[in-house]
Amino acid sequence: MRALGLGWSMGLVLLSLSACSGDPDAAAETGSAANTPRSSSNGRAGNGSTPGSANSGPPVVIDGFGRPPGMAIGQGAGDEDDGETTTPLPLDPSAPDPDDVEIPVFETPPPQVVAPCTGCVELSAVIDDINQRSDFTFDAGGVAITGVTWTILIPFNSDQLFMRSFVNGTDGTYTFMSANLWPMLNTRVQFVQQINTTATTVGFAIGSAGAWTGDQRISIFVDSVTLEGAPNAGKTFDTDAGGFTARGTERSPSVVFHP
Repeated sequence: MRALGLGWSMGLVLLSLSACSGDPDAAAETGSAANTPRSSSNGRAGNGSTPGSANSGPPVVIDGFGRPPGMAIGQGAGDEDDGETTTPLPLDPSAPDPDDVEIPVFETPPPQVVAPCTGCVELSAVIDDINQRSDFTFDAGGVAITGVTWTILIPFNSDQLFMRSFVNGTDGTYTFMSANLWPMLNTRVQFVQQINTTATTVGFAIGSAGAWTGDQRISIFVDSVTLEGAPNAGKTFDTDAGGFTARGTERSPSVVFHP
């Protein structure tokens, strides 16, 4: 029994040596085949067989294979009933965009200048520098007077613009067009020059003081003129400018009657 066991052991050793001394490529193929994963499914394509071999399973059907070439991506075929295919129309770059709505632009009209009085005369001039003066006069007819009372409306407040009355070239008080003296703009107020004389020319002056920095047309509205001491010699401006005229043309003086 001991001899038999020794002989059996020697046979196993020889068999192992024979396997190790064989073709190494064959062993590699054997190992490769043994390490190749196989599908656990039976009777399906890919059951460990190489496609096209005698051991291949039934052919796999690929959805859409063999469709006509040139079909756009994402565009399917038309209905089977009519066989038509919908094709989007090309965009016209010159056509207006319907989303662009033109918003009309309306010019703001200039504010309408409204005279603060009716039956009055507007005396105005462009004052654009310091120490300027513009005179406006009418013929008084040579009547004896004790003073002149002007009923006026002042539309502009400034302590660097002045006004003054004059008779025959004699000036009255130099008075600023300031709200400190005339708190209510465009409201009738009385401005008085006291003088005893025979009046031939009566006038009104507007102008600028030494610190004026504006450049604009300045106006005074005259509602009436009363020549004190000479009844019925005044001006009411109910129908016209009462003979008022500007003296000279410098600073574009203007006399406007507001009926």
